[in-house]
Amino acid sequence: MRSRYTAFAIPNGEYLWQTTLPSKRKFHDKSELEAWGKENTWTKLEIINSSEKEVEFKAYFTDKFGKENIHHELSTFKKVDKKWYYVSGKFLD
Repeated sequence: MRSRYTAFAIPNGEYLWQTTLPSKRKFHDKSELEAWGKENTWTKLEIINSSEKEVEFKAYFTDKFGKENIHHELSTFKKVDKKWYYVSGKFLD
């Protein structure tokens, strides 16, 4: 989870795409992931709760218009061949 947050902050769309479960990659576009990371200034990651397969977090960022925002999500992950992949996310709040 933390590495994906960092990939948005850098931004690194390739890493975000590679850490998405292969069967779910068709729903994501590397350039769009990278663009969303690039157009925002990421300031803080707060892990609210986590279990083996889920992470609830708040990612704080300032958008391209200077407005402060909080991205609150419950993300699901799956381990395949000793590697964790992002499966999906549910927006909260």
